[in-house]
Amino acid sequence: MTPGRLEHLERENKALRHAVLLLHEVSNLLHGSLEVEAACYAVLTGVTAGVGLGFNRAMLFQTSPVEPSVLEGTMAVGPANEDEKDRVWKQIEAGQDDLRTLYQAGLVARDAHAPIDRQVRAVRLRVDGGSLLSLAMREGRLVHGEASKDSLDGLLDLDTGLAAPLKGAGGVVGVLYADNRFTGLRCSPEVAQVFGLVADHAGRAVENARRFEREARAARTDALTGLGHHGALMERLAVAVAEARASGRTLSLVMIDLDNFKGVNDRLGHLAGDALLAGLAERLRAHLRAGELAFRYGGEEFSLVLPGVDAAAANAIAERVRRAVAEGPFTVAGGQSLQVTCSLGVVQLGPGLSVLALVDAADQALLDAKRSGKNRVVNASSAGASPRPGS
Repeated sequence: MTPGRLEHLERENKALRHAVLLLHEVSNLLHGSLEVEAACYAVLTGVTAGVGLGFNRAMLFQTSPVEPSVLEGTMAVGPANEDEKDRVWKQIEAGQDDLRTLYQAGLVARDAHAPIDRQVRAVRLRVDGGSLLSLAMREGRLVHGEASKDSLDGLLDLDTGLAAPLKGAGGVVGVLYADNRFTGLRCSPEVAQVFGLVADHAGRAVENARRFEREARAARTDALTGLGHHGALMERLAVAVAEARASGRTLSLVMIDLDNFKGVNDRLGHLAGDALLAGLAERLRAHLRAGELAFRYGGEEFSLVLPGVDAAAANAIAERVRRAVAEGPFTVAGGQSLQVTCSLGVVQLGPGLSVLALVDAADQALLDAKRSGKNRVVNASSAGASPRPGS
């Protein structure tokens, strides 16, 4: 056997051993990663970490749940520029942490607003396009060192980049991409092969995580309105109260009840009542801002959880919702147009107020709104003050 052939076999054996160890470590990380974000981060850590494959950057894209012919950016890790590259690599070299340690530390401290992550999450591209990502998705194979004219406005590094399909039991669910933009190093055939194996393993894990999230979402969602149900509200409220206590930020809760809803069911039937509830849920979603969460508390009663919002701002939000309901008719079963109103109770989290006490206070304010004429907002601090509509 020639020295060159022996050296080649030694490289292959070393790459194979590294692949087996890396796949074992990534598999262990994925085993406890039931959510898509955690599963994706486990894969990207394995691709970029010095104890992993060591690529400069890695990105993960998934097929759109509503448009299978479209790939959407999910997550990315890696430095955004030369300065950040030097800082990140010095930290890695100084720490020499194992893959699990890097993953756990990064999952806690990961900045979802990092430049590269923001850029990737904004990507939407068609599978029939000309990028490395589209080709890997469309043909279901590793794409490496092939000509491509589409760098996605410079996001991809065409000289060193490679892309591999994420294969699940139901077909290709996305694409894993990595490159060495800052070192300019082209990966060896052995590393490319290991990268493809990681992508194969990742595809099944991401598919399982997506299924778990769908099932978990369905278990927490009211089937009629698509909003979180009573149990989901209480879970989220418990978290929001704990976060408000720890951070010192404000938190408000709004309870909403449709006025005279029983009359709608009695006059027009339950299908009309269901259409009205679904329409109200849509209207709530349309009038809420980022961070404001709506739930179906039960029956015709809904609730809003408003982190970082004080009583005055919560009153303004509640009034905005009251007007949105009262000033626009709803279309119900049979195409009938229905004009309805709602009453709202508002409470801000105060010292020593438990989750149950917070809900009870908002409920009491809502009852006062009903008793004082309906179609109005009442704040728990002024309950019983016979407020005017919209006050």
